[in-house]
Amino acid sequence: FSFKTFMCPESELLKWKTEGLPADDLSMENAVIILNSTKTPLIIDPATQASEWIKAHLKETGESVEILAQQDSKFNTQLELSVRFGKTLVIQEVDSLEGMLFPILRKDLIHQGPRWVVEVGDKLIDYNENFKLFLTTRDSFLEIPPNAISLISLVNFTVTKSGLEGQLLSITLNHERPELEQKKTELLEKEEKLKIQLSELEDNLLTELVSKGGDNILENKSLV
Repeated sequence: FSFKTFMCPESELLKWKTEGLPADDLSMENAVIILNSTKTPLIIDPATQASEWIKAHLKETGESVEILAQQDSKFNTQLELSVRFGKTLVIQEVDSLEGMLFPILRKDLIHQGPRWVVEVGDKLIDYNENFKLFLTTRDSFLEIPPNAISLISLVNFTVTKSGLEGQLLSITLNHERPELEQKKTELLEKEEKLKIQLSELEDNLLTELVSKGGDNILENKSLV
């Protein structure tokens, strides 16, 4: 069983790799969690590889992305504008979870007539359902308040031994034998196409079986 291939097609994993995501299993599985979690991801990324990838990926998908550091003097204003206009906000260099983020993390939405609002600081801001938030930090020992643990998806990109081996192998292959890495990519793409084709054939077979009802299957040449 492979968590990453169960949750995401191989073609998408290959695309992430071309966008700069490290090719080891840990990085790929973390990326699946980041993009599928219903909670705000807090990405612990000492090497900043994941942070660079998420920014590249979001821009590649055509989303309106705002990037700022938590220490930025315009932090409050940018947060308000992103919430109001449904932008994707990447907050970098997180050293603590600001209190003003908690209503957003909890999705404490208030219904006012035809619109939803959320408290940001001391203001009530119109909440756009397209708003997305990503938090990143290089601090592996970031202290997270107990009341915030359940509000975020903690994703740790701190390199493990196996992860480092996978990254070094990929880098070495690209440098020493780029044709092997290219062949590997081509084979994975071909495998994904064959999986899609197999899935379509299975769906067609089930459709045929349902449509034939109680007919004798052995007498149906197209099914056999």
